[in-house]
Amino acid sequence: MVFFALVLGAAVAILFTVFPQWDMAISGLFWDARRHFSLAAAPWAQTARNLANWIPWAIAAPAFAAIVLKLIFPSGRMFMPARAAVLLALTMALGPGLLVNGILKQNWGRPRPVHVDSFGGRDSFKGWYETDGACVGNCSFVSGEGALGFWLVAPASLIPGTAGAVATVAAVAFGAAAGGLRIAFGGHFFTDVVFSGVLVVLVIAFTRLWLYDRARPPSDAAVEAGIGRIGLALHAAAARLWRAGGRLLRRGGGSGSGRA
Repeated sequence: MVFFALVLGAAVAILFTVFPQWDMAISGLFWDARRHFSLAAAPWAQTARNLANWIPWAIAAPAFAAIVLKLIFPSGRMFMPARAAVLLALTMALGPGLLVNGILKQNWGRPRPVHVDSFGGRDSFKGWYETDGACVGNCSFVSGEGALGFWLVAPASLIPGTAGAVATVAAVAFGAAAGGLRIAFGGHFFTDVVFSGVLVVLVIAFTRLWLYDRARPPSDAAVEAGIGRIGLALHAAAARLWRAGGRLLRRGGGSGSGRA
C-alpha cells in the first residue's frame, strides 16, 4: 500500500506539474451547459456526501472514547485493544485533522474550482504546487473530505488476512468516491483528492510501523499501561491546580476581610 501510494503520488505530481491544465479539464467534465456544477444540488449526492463524512467518524469514535475513559479512569481496563485505539485515534487526529485541515488547507492558498474564473468565480487557477493563490483559509489543497474517506484504510489495516486486503481496497474505493463527489461538486481538483489519499495513507503506514510492524513493537498491555500513566499524571496535575486555586481563593478572601 505504501509503495502504491508513493508511486501514484509521484506520477500525479510529475504529470500535473507538466500539464496543470489537466486539473481544469477534469473539473470541467462536471461543469454543465448552464454553467453550474449541477451535481452539487442533487439530493442523493448531498446525502452521499453526508454519509461519507459521518461514517469515518462513527468508526473512529469508539477509539477516542476508549482512550479518554482510560485517561479518566487509569486503573480501569480499556474496552478495545490499546494499540488499535491509538492507531485509529492518532491517525485521525494527525492525518485529516492536523496535517490536512490544520496545516495544508489553511496555508496552501489554492482556490477551489468554484472560485476560479473559468467556473464562474473571481480567482485565477493555480496548479497543485502553487501556494500563492487568492484563498486565505480552508483552501482547495488538499481535500479534507477525501482525507476522511481514505482514513478508512486505518481500520481496514487491522483486519487480518485476505479479508483485510479486501477491506483495504474497499477503503481506498470509499475515499476515491468521497473525493470524487467533491470534484463533481466543484469543491476540489483531482490533485487535491489524490494527494489527500497519499498523505493519509503515509500517516497510517508510519503509525502502524511504530505500533505493529517494527522489529519489537509494543504490546497492547504496554500501550494501555502508558495511557494509564498519562492519566495518572493528568490527575496529579489537576489536583495540584485545584489546590493552588483553593489557596488563591483563601488568600483573596483573607485579604478582603482584612480590608473590611
